[in-house]
Amino acid sequence: FQGAIERAFELLDFTLGDPRWQKRLKEIARARELLCDAIFGGKEYKSSLENLERYFFQFALASRLRK
Repeated sequence: FQGAIERAFELLDFTLGDPRWQKRLKEIARARELLCDAIFGGKEYKSSLENLERYFFQFALASRLRK
């Protein structure tokens, strides 16, 4: 679990540093912030890993259907 979380943050940080995503930085930074909140118990935004999984699954599904 710890390795997966570290990798998720690594990928989000790489994405934030990639100029191709310049117009989406706010959204990506918010996703990172919500992931932090979920990991630390959802105290700030009431986030949970289950809610984040449900949210991101929709994007994964849409991406898969486009191919």
